[in-house]
Amino acid sequence: MHKKLYISTIVVLFLILFNAIFILKTDYNESSYKIKINEFSMTDAQAYILPVWDVNYFPIQDTSIPAPVIKAKAGAVYDVKSGRYLFSKNIQEKLPIASLTKILSGIVAAEKLNFKDIVTIPKEAIKVDGERQDLYFGERLTVEDLLKMMLIKSSNDAAYALRAYAGQINIDFIKEMNEIAQATGMLDSHFKDPAGLNDEAFSSVADVIKLSKKLLNYPSLALIMSEAALDIKSIDGRWHHVESTNKLIGEISDILISKTGYTDDALGCMALIVQVSGDNDKIISIVLGSSERFTDIKKLVEWTKQAHRWN
Repeated sequence: MHKKLYISTIVVLFLILFNAIFILKTDYNESSYKIKINEFSMTDAQAYILPVWDVNYFPIQDTSIPAPVIKAKAGAVYDVKSGRYLFSKNIQEKLPIASLTKILSGIVAAEKLNFKDIVTIPKEAIKVDGERQDLYFGERLTVEDLLKMMLIKSSNDAAYALRAYAGQINIDFIKEMNEIAQATGMLDSHFKDPAGLNDEAFSSVADVIKLSKKLLNYPSLALIMSEAALDIKSIDGRWHHVESTNKLIGEISDILISKTGYTDDALGCMALIVQVSGDNDKIISIVLGSSERFTDIKKLVEWTKQAHRWN
């Protein structure tokens, strides 16, 4: 009896030892197998990155094409469909964003004002930057036409006219701007005027990306910002020629939306939304604090299209 128990114990111990050796060997082989699979993926994709942690692999980057060098203090390219940054530089840094502020002003107007309402231009909305006069005291335009002047031509007068009209109907325009920004998750942003003239206001590339994504939910604003030029006639019969401040129209294909900005402190700023891969995807490109905003944004878009594929 004792002999049988002794033999059974030896057999059990042998089986335990055998299983332990088998498990260790299997772990080692599986690790080696995973490494080989990853190496194969890199070779098979011809240097394109396939991020194994992301279900959506596209767009896939060709890592043999070097990333662009830009002069902007901060910048990014963001793929809307995958929700990934394809390029980033100082995206959390708080910086003034000049007239990119008008994107938010447009959203406030779209949410709080009636596009068909008629605005009588007050004195405080004339030549607000001390340089360019776009409106005339007492003339009347619709909210929609003021939005066109603000978002296409980047009229500071139009931005202040919208703020003044909002005040007349008991809407605190700046408060609404900051509340919408916070609700959008723009936690590194604070705004002080509707045109972006006050450089004590600030935002970040990451926050402007969030703002640009929100803009896509307003087709009426997106349609306005897709225009290269148009003529606006006020209720009083005065004509205003409105032309986009984006010098890259015609140089970059498939531009959907663009907005520029500049002040002496903010330097050149730009937001550009471009269609890629047919109707399936869009990229948002942002630069802040650039001495060459058009060159920088063009570099980012061209590199993105060259170094990535969407199918």
